[in-house]
Amino acid sequence: MIKMPLIDEAEMILDKELISRLYSNFSTANGMIIDTSGNSWFRWRADGLDSWWRMFEEVIDAPMGRKLANAACDEEEHLLNSEVLDFTGFFKKKKILKALLDRWNLHGWGIPSLSPPSFESIGLNPIFAGILQADIERINSERYRMRWEEKSSESCILNLEKTNSPIPASKPVCETYPAGEDYQVEVEPKWKIDGLSHHLLPAGLFKRLQESCSGLIANVSDDERAAWPQVNDGFLSLAIASKNLFIAGEEIFLVADSDGWLQSCDAFFSPMGFSKPISVREIDSNGGIELIYPSIPVPAITLGMLAGAWIRSEGRPVKVGFDSSDENLIFTLQSRYELN
Repeated sequence: MIKMPLIDEAEMILDKELISRLYSNFSTANGMIIDTSGNSWFRWRADGLDSWWRMFEEVIDAPMGRKLANAACDEEEHLLNSEVLDFTGFFKKKKILKALLDRWNLHGWGIPSLSPPSFESIGLNPIFAGILQADIERINSERYRMRWEEKSSESCILNLEKTNSPIPASKPVCETYPAGEDYQVEVEPKWKIDGLSHHLLPAGLFKRLQESCSGLIANVSDDERAAWPQVNDGFLSLAIASKNLFIAGEEIFLVADSDGWLQSCDAFFSPMGFSKPISVREIDSNGGIELIYPSIPVPAITLGMLAGAWIRSEGRPVKVGFDSSDENLIFTLQSRYELN
């Protein structure tokens, strides 16, 4: 006799309430994840983001934790202009705390606390320290100098020192986009997918990180540098870290032609919000391709991921091209060295 399971296991572990909230707060278009204000977001696996960060710091050849925290703080300040933490009247503190907990839960950031200022999270502490700093500054209408202190691998406390500085208006650094189709993603409690922790992080955070690299010289060999277009070293460092992350991953990325590239880009990169091309064409007989995108929130990361995918598919070093002079973004990927 065949025994039937009493409970559908998939149904049991999915967080239906969180899935519904994501459905209501985000949409997807052209391989991007877009919130109700038109801001674009990336979906990162927590361990993948940690690996990417270590690779990025190695390439930019400088400690960047403080700049990452500042980028996260500035981006969260911009996002909070939607007034999600602004309350007055009766039970103000209770409403603020609930809204804060809901915000962190929605994006998979962990659990924040206002007293003492701290958080529990599986992820990069500088990011969540910067986000919580912006949250507290918004709630208290005060500016702070912030230091974070790791209490354990999953908990961190903030030391906040009040300053007399005004809180400047944080300007957007990425484009906004019209809403697309319903965002549907199956997540388990605590923002896990297949048992692995994930986060939704604003694309603008990474654009601000790129801008914060101004004046730094990346640790990149002449041969590697020659394989990329003339871009600043912040762009180059984000791109190379993304390329190295994809190469180090476990994904099988095999494509036979331009249609295969279109399908694989949609399958691999759209769920992460890294955009998808509207067309791909072959430009030589050695695997060279041209990809055209209508828009990309952070071209450095998408281009780096594509470069890694090309290497995984072709099994040899890549030469990358990037043209943004047209209304579209045009990438080329081809063999770095001539083949006999």
